[in-house]
Amino acid sequence: MFGLIPLLFTALASAYPNRGPCTGDCWAHDPAMIQRVSDGKYYRFSTGTGVSIHSSPSVKGPWTDLGSALPDGSKITLDGVDSKNIWAPDVHYQNDQYYMYYVLSQIGTQNSQIGVATSKTMDPGSWTDHGSVGLPANDNYNRIDPAWISIGGKNYMNFGSFWGDIFQVQMDTPLQVGGATPYQISWNATLNHREEGSYEFKHGDYYYLLYSAGIAGKYTKTFPAEGAEYHIRVCRSKTGLGDFVDADGKSCKETGGTMLLASHGQVFGPGGPGVVNDKDLGVVMYYHYYPLATKQSTDVSDNANYRYAWNVLGWKDGWPFVKAT
Repeated sequence: MFGLIPLLFTALASAYPNRGPCTGDCWAHDPAMIQRVSDGKYYRFSTGTGVSIHSSPSVKGPWTDLGSALPDGSKITLDGVDSKNIWAPDVHYQNDQYYMYYVLSQIGTQNSQIGVATSKTMDPGSWTDHGSVGLPANDNYNRIDPAWISIGGKNYMNFGSFWGDIFQVQMDTPLQVGGATPYQISWNATLNHREEGSYEFKHGDYYYLLYSAGIAGKYTKTFPAEGAEYHIRVCRSKTGLGDFVDADGKSCKETGGTMLLASHGQVFGPGGPGVVNDKDLGVVMYYHYYPLATKQSTDVSDNANYRYAWNVLGWKDGWPFVKAT
């Protein structure tokens, strides 16, 4: 496993509360969710052709499919990669516009690149693609799963999957990385280094690093072995720039990581987490999952089976836990 789990989290793992309600189109894969500043409407972005966009008046729905952010694909070109097959969006608001980081990649390889697009409204047809953010290739990391955060007034991007797991790099601007050197902030020495899909946010005195661990997708009635599937873990840091530890104080660069959410009920393989601050609900963690009944009844995995879910986070002794809505 990924380090010891305190008794609190062990107890929670055996009795996770139900996910929050969702109405309308509840499909999602590697979701990113944000509220539009102008009217408070929620927008949800997902891996898919040109990046899929859904909108809703609340995290609960009803969610409506709006189409694609980049229907013509990315201006980035990678050998053997369809430029319209865009992964793992991450969206934030800055400088009176929205920035969407995205990924082109050949699955299971380091043939990957992170790009960025901007929009004033987030609606389909409003996005301008700027291509690559200029993150250099390196054998130590994979250039996927970008996640932006502002720390001390500076732009940072977390990214990575397998190989050296999760890295962080300071950006010159929201559009370009510049000359800064990426550095590792989380690493798991076991299980083929299965960490990815990170998301960092600040709450109180700490920065929290959420990430997905375990086997991502290709779920069928015979695969994977129970307990090996995706789940969500958490570490925290005072600076947000490294020195992340789990609830046992173990470094997250040394296979640390505290369980936050694992499979339960019909929620199989929860992953791709992110956080929004809802005015009525408080801190909400959103994620995707694969319905257990679907997994148990099929021989062929399909990304169309993924679903969006959310839970409110509670806090105890400075650590988040999933609580009933």
